Amino acid sequence: MTHRRISLAALALLGVAACTPPGATSSAVVKDPVPAGKDIGAGTARFDAQKIRWGACTQEDVNEGVTCGRLTVPVDWEKKDSRTVDLQVYRWEAADRAKKRGTILNMPPGPGDSGYMGFSDLRKHLPQYDLIALDPRGIGNSGPLQCPSANALKVPRVPPTTEAGFAALRANQSVLWSKCRTEPAGLKNHLDAFSNAKDAEVLRKSLGLERINLYGFSYGTLTAERYLGLFGEHVNGSLLEGVMNPVLSRRDFVTSAAAANEALYRRFSTWCEKDAACVLRGQDVPKVLEQARRKARDGELPGTLNGLPWSESTVTAYLETALGNNRFGDAAKGLKDLSEGRHPEPEEGGGSGGQEEVPPEVPYADPIVCSSFDLAVKSPKDAEGDLASTRRAAPVLRYSTNSSAYSSLCVGAPAPAAGSSAPVTSRSDRPAMLLSNTYDPSTPRAWADGVARQLGKKALHTVTDAIGHGGAFSNTATRQKIVDYFDRSNKAS
Repeated sequence: MTHRRISLAALALLGVAACTPPGATSSAVVKDPVPAGKDIGAGTARFDAQKIRWGACTQEDVNEGVTCGRLTVPVDWEKKDSRTVDLQVYRWEAADRAKKRGTILNMPPGPGDSGYMGFSDLRKHLPQYDLIALDPRGIGNSGPLQCPSANALKVPRVPPTTEAGFAALRANQSVLWSKCRTEPAGLKNHLDAFSNAKDAEVLRKSLGLERINLYGFSYGTLTAERYLGLFGEHVNGSLLEGVMNPVLSRRDFVTSAAAANEALYRRFSTWCEKDAACVLRGQDVPKVLEQARRKARDGELPGTLNGLPWSESTVTAYLETALGNNRFGDAAKGLKDLSEGRHPEPEEGGGSGGQEEVPPEVPYADPIVCSSFDLAVKSPKDAEGDLASTRRAAPVLRYSTNSSAYSSLCVGAPAPAAGSSAPVTSRSDRPAMLLSNTYDPSTPRAWADGVARQLGKKALHTVTDAIGHGGAFSNTATRQKIVDYFDRSNKAS
């Protein structure tokens, strides 16, 4: 590979780990392989009653008190003679066993985050529950997906609209997908949400739990949704925060995300007009943004953004990140710096040295999205149509780099798992609680609105007037609603 001095953080900019992913274009109806009360597929009963050996966890950042073990599952749930893979599992028992209310199965965000991500908030605000989780397939200590870094760094945030550009993308993706690997090898073809949901059911059975609760955040909501559809009869409460909507077409996905970004930009623009803290107050902000884009196109911006060269999409990504983290002041100052040819964070990315070398191969979870969502653009014409649609929805920002990146990344990917675009259903006798923020550029409120319509009376949608992705437990009113919801859901358990 061609070695470049570049920060490992650049890989995170190809997608927003623990924040994003997508919808799908297929209109296939899911073939339900697991009727209520039956085993998970033919010939898999031998996985259902494992005795997990709990011990110390190897990760340094795991909460004190969390224990770890391994769970064996088939690589391919549809094959009786499938090879197996061992998945990392976590358990954090409630401190006061006499006051225990139940068990919460945590489904982490990403893709890319380990199962224990989210344990801290759950333990702090719902201390009466045992917490359990898995590292999802292809993540952490569950057969992590490894990919060539050189090809990962070439994935454009916005798919090219020219024949030459698209040919280059296809060539890069051919190498990327052929060289991404897992151990065992076949696991990389079975990283979808349905497989993760079935793995979670084996964990429930192995722990001898008749009923559990679910907490899914961001990408983790997809696994929670599929678990509710397959095994919901075993679920009391289910909390889905930052909700994924699997029925969206690719174009609807990128367009709705662009619209959410533009709504957040408009809020920023209103703040900038009124607040003296905005260094762009009184200026034409869209013109300032266009000046920054021109500087990037002409190669007049120094340094990089976390190791990635400045471009129109990099400038947009910088602004998206600052706004999405509710750092309006930083967004205004950074945009001003960029428009005047200065690096907005010179200590972080303005220099040329001191950055770590990217190894030839790195853990890279973003391609997992493509196992559950059909997001790939098929041609330059497809890409041009998407861009026209997102520009109508977002006249100033033009697109969401986070969502559009997946329509590049999924080019050349194997087809998503069968039924991946099916609507969300639930077998639980209790409604799921959906949580959204009014301004969430990663999982727009509109996605949760769609899932709420799919679930009908089996959904309770709570919207918090907040900026950013997640954070429900930090809002006093929303937090109390969550606690009350779990209390009601587990009263009869």
